[in-house]
Amino acid sequence: MRAAVGWAIGIAVIAAVSVPAVLRVRAGGEQKAVEAETVQMRVLAPTILASGTLTYQTEVKLVPEIIGRVKELRVKEGDEVKKGDLLLRLDPAAQQAQVAQLEATVAQSRLNIERQKVTAATQATRFRRYQTLRDEGVIDANTYDEVASAHELAQVELRTTSAALLQTEAQLRQARENLAKTEVRAPISGRVTALFIKLGETAVPAVTSIAGSDLMIVADTSNLFAEVNVNETDVARVGPGQEAHIVPAAFPDKSWVGKVETVAVSPRSVAGQSKSYPVKIRIENVQDMQFHTGMSCRAEISTRSTTGRPTLSVPVAAVRYEEVANRNEKAKASIFVIVDGKAAEREIETGIADDNHIEVLKGASAGERIITGPSRTLRFLHDGDRVVETATPAEAPAAAPDASAAAR
Repeated sequence: MRAAVGWAIGIAVIAAVSVPAVLRVRAGGEQKAVEAETVQMRVLAPTILASGTLTYQTEVKLVPEIIGRVKELRVKEGDEVKKGDLLLRLDPAAQQAQVAQLEATVAQSRLNIERQKVTAATQATRFRRYQTLRDEGVIDANTYDEVASAHELAQVELRTTSAALLQTEAQLRQARENLAKTEVRAPISGRVTALFIKLGETAVPAVTSIAGSDLMIVADTSNLFAEVNVNETDVARVGPGQEAHIVPAAFPDKSWVGKVETVAVSPRSVAGQSKSYPVKIRIENVQDMQFHTGMSCRAEISTRSTTGRPTLSVPVAAVRYEEVANRNEKAKASIFVIVDGKAAEREIETGIADDNHIEVLKGASAGERIITGPSRTLRFLHDGDRVVETATPAEAPAAAPDASAAAR
């Protein structure tokens, strides 16, 4: 009798423990707290990331055209200048001496020409007289030939001296140009962004970069640009007018707004790397911006057109991708939709995407609530699991009805 009672008690305990567990399994398990968002229409703005440097639209590097010691330096780095302003002066002594010497040579050549004109005129008169005497038979042929030769020689000497004068005058013009080159003036209005030479140093014209071969850089600082390199796989989606955000490497907490102005036609190739195309982005002026040419930066170019149409989209974090054996096959994408307080897995077909959202071509409808997180919960979520939403500030109004329905 006692044994029978013991068996009855044991069976009752097992039933008390197992029946609720079975009911939980049939009901889909314990409720999981999830974050959710409503499927809606959005204008997606896919972006392209590129890196490059900050620059000005116009930068002119001034180099010496003649050799000379810097006698006067009128600017320092950072000074504002206007077109035509005198920036520095080289010692003009050597050029002035050359000009003076050639001016004297020109004057002497002109005197020689005057003297030879007189000589040529005298020889021409004598030649005509001897022509008459020869016709009358007064003089012999040898005497006539000597006079004719002297006449021709006087003409040749006059032409030779005239040609030499032209050559000397050309040398004088070149010397005066060299003298003018001792004064280096601003080719554009702007700012001196770099100064490579000091007072007393020698400026040296050279093809290669050596000490004294560069003087300074003058830039038009009114037009600020970022020149970035866009990979050849993305350049087809970049065009003038697109908006971009520029972040300088030195100030990662700052972001400047700009617009694409030009896209290079030909690529820039680097050995061992893929081709890239230089893209110039004009930066809008902002107050107190710390802009330094040559500074590294990154750009986020929005490829959305001005006539972009809204498309059905979901958060990127809400999409799960199934691994495929063949990497050439497209991975299957799916989302979890909340239906009657349960997670319903649904396969979708995706399209374009931006940083936060991805287009859904098939598998979802506007207004549905989809599970977006937490990522750990979403990772181990299964079709049919019971879920309850946790309200977020952005989604609190939309989530309230579902939460109350779940409570019912």
